[in-house]
Amino acid sequence: MRRSQPAPERPGFALSPVKGPVEQVRLSILDAITSGQLRPGDRLPSELEQARGFRVSRTAVREALRSLAQLGLITTVQGRSGGSFVNHPDHEPVKQSLQDGMALLLDLDAISLAEVVEARRAYEGLCARLGAARRRDDELAAMAEAIERSRDAALADDAWLELDIRFHRAVVGSAHNRVLSLPFAALHGVVQPRLNQLIIPLLNRDRVVAQHHAIYAAIRDGDPVAAEDAVGRHVDALERMYRRAGLLRAGPDSTRVAP
Repeated sequence: MRRSQPAPERPGFALSPVKGPVEQVRLSILDAITSGQLRPGDRLPSELEQARGFRVSRTAVREALRSLAQLGLITTVQGRSGGSFVNHPDHEPVKQSLQDGMALLLDLDAISLAEVVEARRAYEGLCARLGAARRRDDELAAMAEAIERSRDAALADDAWLELDIRFHRAVVGSAHNRVLSLPFAALHGVVQPRLNQLIIPLLNRDRVVAQHHAIYAAIRDGDPVAAEDAVGRHVDALERMYRRAGLLRAGPDSTRVAP
């Protein structure tokens, strides 16, 4: 009769905290905000009250509040009548956080220019497609104004490039989709000013203005396919300039945006 083999030993159940003190405070306040228990304008308990209630140090509470403030969820006011207050929803701090992260990844070579170009083509193309159906008159006016002002041959490079950025932000804004516009704004805000400065000698302003006008006209005329195609042609032209400037080489992981 064969004896049964002993069951293999399994590692013991490790007892460890689910989250640290800072995360405990941060997530608890975040949950109260998202659930409606805390509403815009509400004042949070003092740091001392929170430290006692959460059974953590005041340093942990302070760090948690700082992280929530960086996300734009609360505002901390100093002084006797101050404290921490819940903000009204605002996507600007989230955009800034994404922008800072994008800048860091570019500086560390953690993302490549090829990936940036690919992402821009996808984001802005989709936004132009949606914008053709959703654009408002004021957004069309902003695009048209940027195009018209950029025709001025006497404009300095910096002023002309600022109009370029303004035009593309109006295109993306016309989609009325913040989930799309936030990452694009972060991407565009970090990368485009740097890239524009590097390809200025190669820029043909009249050609770029014509490409912008094609995007604008398709959105104005409510033609989503033409709008997306016009963005694609514009990004293709930019990609060719990046290659001529030596910024973009063959292969998706072999590029770096110069500092």
